[in-house]
Parts: sequence; structure tokens; C-alpha cells
Amino acid sequence: MKPSVIHSISVCLSAFALAFMVACGSREEPLSDDTAGATLYLNIEPVGLTRAGTATLPDNEKMNNVRVIILHPDGTVEHNKFYSLDGAQAQKYILLKVRPDERKKVFLFANEESVSKAEGVTVADGSGTLSAFLDSYGEGSSDFEEAVNSLYFAPDYTGGKNIPMSSVYEIDIPEKGVVEETVYVVRVATKFTVNFFNWRGEEVCVRNFTIASHADRNFLMAHVNDSEQNRRLFNGKSWINWLKEVSDASSENDDYATTEAAGWLKDYELPPQADMTITYTHGTVTVGKPTVDIYNPSNSKPGVAKNIPVFYLPESKNPKAGATDGEQEYTMTIDISGRSEPFVCKLPDLKALFRNTHVVVNITLYNSMEIEVDVIPYSEVSLDPIFGLDVKEQ
Repeated sequence: MKPSVIHSISVCLSAFALAFMVACGSREEPLSDDTAGATLYLNIEPVGLTRAGTATLPDNEKMNNVRVIILHPDGTVEHNKFYSLDGAQAQKYILLKVRPDERKKVFLFANEESVSKAEGVTVADGSGTLSAFLDSYGEGSSDFEEAVNSLYFAPDYTGGKNIPMSSVYEIDIPEKGVVEETVYVVRVATKFTVNFFNWRGEEVCVRNFTIASHADRNFLMAHVNDSEQNRRLFNGKSWINWLKEVSDASSENDDYATTEAAGWLKDYELPPQADMTITYTHGTVTVGKPTVDIYNPSNSKPGVAKNIPVFYLPESKNPKAGATDGEQEYTMTIDISGRSEPFVCKLPDLKALFRNTHVVVNITLYNSMEIEVDVIPYSEVSLDPIFGLDVKEQ
């Protein structure tokens, strides 16, 4: 029987990273101290900033357009403004005159065109698009908040489509003056990066790999429960600010201990209509041969995949059997040429798959049909083939 050894399993998690490029955001107009009435000045960014020197993320993870909908305290629409950006942007400044002395609800959306079928709501023009739904709420309209919170959709991340983003804030406006706020939009998606490292003496064909079980539909707006569990987790912050801090912390130090210390957002809801048993399947991956220097082993390098699999899945919930706090688990199956049976393992340390999560899975292939799946405690890939956690055998 061919041995099947799991040396370690680990997953590197972080919020989506996004380069902080001030030059990409342009102010609507300059501010002045004598601005009459009340003005709201927003700096809008996607959650997640990378450390300096990291690679630029693809445009589909940035903002290609932005919409701002502001509600009066009675729920009626004060502003509904759509901004088409000049290419993919990491930042957008918006300046709006607003009615003074009110507590506003500010809804933010980016890349709305990627939602071609809005479910759970009525779209007036019959097109079913998110843009048509949002356009239908002009100034003075009512019931927007209830409607948008009911809206769900089946995400389509194929072909480099821009990832939809959303958020909502409550902002107090004084009787006079300028209120400046930095606010964040959150991607309605989770990202997976799967790296293969080959220490075998030959090229390896991964016929396919799968991840189960994920959802097929997401709410447009996050449905984070107001529970004691979440109140303890957020410690007085909003869930968006908590997510932003977790993202910043993982950018500074992304070992697993940092992620575990920050905690996991497990108490959230998916649409009742969502099928949460979907299996994602990735096709063939060819992993090259290693470069081995027998005289100076430190110069040896594993073979890598010619095209690193990077893909997006919906926000999901797959409860772990016996868990009492909402912990989740996901299963990976890898079908590799030369093995009589697929390699199957749970992805540990992946306790939730809330929106904007980035999961990095590193898979190392050895001779004797050994496989090591490292969900490593930092983003930089360890090339040491003996690195790992406790040895487990299957």
C-alpha cells in the first residue's frame, strides 16, 4: 500500500490586501473653513492594506465605481450618488452637502455592475440588476434600508469580474461644519490562493482539487448578529472596524497566533435560500520539477505551479460537527497523478469563512507519495520541506 502521510496542515488567513495609493483617489473639491451649513467629506477605501513592497492586487479587487446612499433619521433617501471611477482605484474622496443636525445612515457600494440578478427584492424596470434596484431609490424615497438588507444574489467571480463591495455606517452631522470620515467597503467574497511546492524528481500533474462545502448565495449587506458572542469579539467596535484592525494586524504580523488571538467572526447569517453544500472544483495544475543543488542544499528550490490557482468563493458557513460556538470546517480533496486514491484532508485553523477572508493554502509534494499541506502561520512561503506542525498519519 502506498503511504499517505500528512506532516502538517495549516492555513494562512488575512483580510484581502489592497495597496494604499493616495494618488488614485481624487477630491471632489477643496474644503474650506467657511463652508456654509453641514458637509460630509468621505474617504472611501476597501478594507485591507498591504505592507510596503507587496505585489499589486488585480483590478477586480479594487473599486471601479462607487455609490453612496444617505438616509435621514426617518429612513428617507437624502442622497443617491453614483461615481464612475477612472479605472480601478484604491481610494475615493466624496464631498456632499447634507442636512445638518441629524444622525445619518450612509450606505456604500462598489462594483455594483457585477450583480446581474438581485434576488429577494423587486426591481422596478424588470432587469433584475443591482444597479436598477439602487437607481430606483431617488431622493425622498422610503423603505430602502429594509429592502437592501433583504437583497441577496449568486456571486459570479469568473472572468475577472469586479468583486461587489458594501458597508453601512451611522454618522452624526452637527448643525454646521465639515465632518470628515474614513469609511470602508467590504468585499462580498472570500479569496483562496493555493500554492504547490514539488520536491519530487519529476514534474507532477494535479488532475484536480476540490473544496467543500461552500454556499452559492450571499446577502449584499453583511448580516452580522448582535449577539453576546460578537459583542465580546468586537469589544466595543463595529464589526467593520474590528475587521479593519484584524486586517492591519495580519499585514504587520500574519502568523497564526495573531489570527487566533484576534478571534473569528462566526455568528453571521446567510440567505435561507442559499445552498451551503456546493463543492468547488479546480482543474489541472502542472507543478514543475525542483532545482536541487546537492553541494549547497540551501540553494535548492522546489518546483512550483506554472499558474498559481487563485479563485473566489462566496461567504459561507459549514458548521463543524459538535461545535457549540459556530466553528466551521472545510474539506480539501487533491487528485494527483501517481496516487491510486485522492488525498483528502480537513483545512484546520479555518474556523469561519466570513466575507473578505483570504485563505492561503500551501501544498508540498514529496517522494514516496507523501503530501504536506501547510496552512502556514505567515504569508511568506517557507521553502523548508521539514517545516510543519505535529506529525499526523493517515
